[in-house]
Amino acid sequence: MKVLLFLAQGFEDLEAVSITDIMGWTQYREWVPTVEVITTGFHTHIKSRFGLTIKPDIAFEQLIPSEYDALAIPGGFHSHGFNEAYDERLRNLAREIYTQGGWLATFCVGILPVAEAGLVKNKAAVTYPFSRNHDNEGRLQQLGANVLNTAIAVDYRIISCQGPGGSLQVSYLLLEALIGEKNCKELQRLMCYF
Repeated sequence: MKVLLFLAQGFEDLEAVSITDIMGWTQYREWVPTVEVITTGFHTHIKSRFGLTIKPDIAFEQLIPSEYDALAIPGGFHSHGFNEAYDERLRNLAREIYTQGGWLATFCVGILPVAEAGLVKNKAAVTYPFSRNHDNEGRLQQLGANVLNTAIAVDYRIISCQGPGGSLQVSYLLLEALIGEKNCKELQRLMCYF
């Protein structure tokens, strides 16, 4: 299985790393189905908010959406370039992967491009509530979502969380959706997650 991890400039480090690490643990035991994470973005090098620099595995223009079982979109900081996540190309990619039956795992404001793609109308979702300059929850509601007052929301193959504190839970929810509850629980045990 493959998860496509889209990284915008200024992405939130923990949200991106949680997906790569937890999915990476599927390689720890040979009887667990392997989940590969492939990174992409709009640039040859993408800098996170807190200093990571990532060279994407595949250029955005070379993507074949049908090759992916899920799309993960970490949130990020608008002051550090995250606005590029609202590009029509990402909205189209989210639509394609979702329409073919794939999962969308979003973190923080990463749900907003998915909402702009029209994929959260009448669905439960959450986003980061503490931005100083943006009304993320208001925007999500205007885009048709049923905004919950919870840390995590899951509704019909779309996972969202309020911020980096929910990163592990979102990653485990996606992992369980991809490899099943039994395998997910075994990996959680091996990672000493209680």
